[in-house]
Amino acid sequence: MTDYFLPPEKTVERIDELCIRLFELWCEERKLVPLAYLLHCWPLTGHDAVAVKRLADAMSDLCQFQTPKLGTRESMLAREIIGYAREIIGEPLPRGNTAANGAGIMWMRTRLANAAGQMPAVTVADLLDGPL
Repeated sequence: MTDYFLPPEKTVERIDELCIRLFELWCEERKLVPLAYLLHCWPLTGHDAVAVKRLADAMSDLCQFQTPKLGTRESMLAREIIGYAREIIGEPLPRGNTAANGAGIMWMRTRLANAAGQMPAVTVADLLDGPL
C-alpha cells in the first residue's frame, strides 16, 4: 500500500529506487536517449532541493520531448519521479497532473487551506476521489 505522507528522506529514497529501476530497464533495452537524460542528473549527490529539482526537470523534459522513446511503464515511472520530486521542492504540479502517489487533490486542498489560515479537513474520501 502506498504511504501518502512520506518524510523528505524517505521520499528521496523512493526517488532513488525508481531511478534504479529506470536505469536497469534502459540499460537492458539499450535505450540511450532516455538513459542520457537520467544520467545527466542521477545519482543524486544529496538530499538538497537543487539536485532533486534538476532530476525533476530532466525527467519532465524527457517526458515532454522524447515521448516516442518511452514505453507506458517507463513513462509512469518517470512521472512518479517528477511527482515525488515536486513534493520535496514544494513546486506545484502542472495543471491536470496528479501527484505521484495519487494524492494531488488532497495536497492542493491542504495548500489552499493553509494559505487561507484554515485547518485542512482531510478524509479518506479525499484520497480515493479523483479530480473534482
